[in-house]
Amino acid sequence: MAMFYIICSRHSLMLSKSKFIKSHHLQKRDIMVKKTSSKLSFRSLEEQDIIEIHKRQNNECTRELAEVFDNRPRWSLLSLAQIKESLAEEQKKQHTTLFSIYAGEEFVGVGEWSGRWDTWAPYSWFIIWPEHRQRGHGTEVARTLLDRCFLENPGHVVTSAANEWNKAATSFLRSFGFKEIGKMRQVGMEKGKYFDLLFFDLLKSEYLGKDKGVRK
Repeated sequence: MAMFYIICSRHSLMLSKSKFIKSHHLQKRDIMVKKTSSKLSFRSLEEQDIIEIHKRQNNECTRELAEVFDNRPRWSLLSLAQIKESLAEEQKKQHTTLFSIYAGEEFVGVGEWSGRWDTWAPYSWFIIWPEHRQRGHGTEVARTLLDRCFLENPGHVVTSAANEWNKAATSFLRSFGFKEIGKMRQVGMEKGKYFDLLFFDLLKSEYLGKDKGVRK
């Protein structure tokens, strides 16, 4: 999969507000160097990380990062100055933090956690760079974010979405116990064909329940 979005909600109606995942607000001070495990850590977004994001946006991750920078057309390239400005504006938003994902001392991805809609039901997303995928990093980051959703706030359901053609994304969601709950039909086009957007959710009881989900 490419980008992972989640929203942890106090009630299921939160799904109608967005296709992302919401949960309780992650304090910026927690991010400076926050260990997710012995392998990964969340760190504050620094100058060298932003330069790397620019490099990725101008190469293999142009379309994936288009959602981050609200960039249209999705194939257009951004300058380093444009990316710095966009990230700075995002970081200024209330209850929002951008973070770098490190494996040891290697920068392997980037993410965001924001409660600007609702501090009790924020959303989060992350991207792992292509050459670092299929190594368990995405699973580890997603598990960390889901733990924060369900263990640090009253939210009881997490929602997400994926394009129907993205089999890697739908398989990834199902591996955590997400269940398909609906779809928006023919919302986009890929390779000349319309596709549906599939919606998924995961209840707190399903994720934390004994002998259930990935958190056994």
